[in-house]
Amino acid sequence: MSSYPQQQIIYQQVVRPPTNGMAITSLVLGIVAIVTGIWIPIPILGLFMMFLAFLPAVLAVIFGHVGFRTATRLGGIGRDASLTGLIPGYVTLGISVITTVLWIATAAAASTSTSSQ
Repeated sequence: MSSYPQQQIIYQQVVRPPTNGMAITSLVLGIVAIVTGIWIPIPILGLFMMFLAFLPAVLAVIFGHVGFRTATRLGGIGRDASLTGLIPGYVTLGISVITTVLWIATAAAASTSTSSQ
């Protein structure tokens, strides 16, 4: 009989660090919103792009705030990603609102100038 040492099997559990999925989602949606939102001020293309950029911008803001709140509970994990999603989300919403106000003001000015002649 041979006296080989018996092989030991060691089970090691891998512990992952906590992540902040809401912050990462906000980051991705913020990038999508700002990439489509920079086209909003262009007259014809901007109307189409406003519809494409509005929903990701709103979702980036919502997920950014939730991710920021989660980051405070997790000790700052995902704080930068949630801020990076919040900023382009708010910028895109601001571009949408300002452009819409300018389009309405231009349409109102054009209609009053044609009706007064």
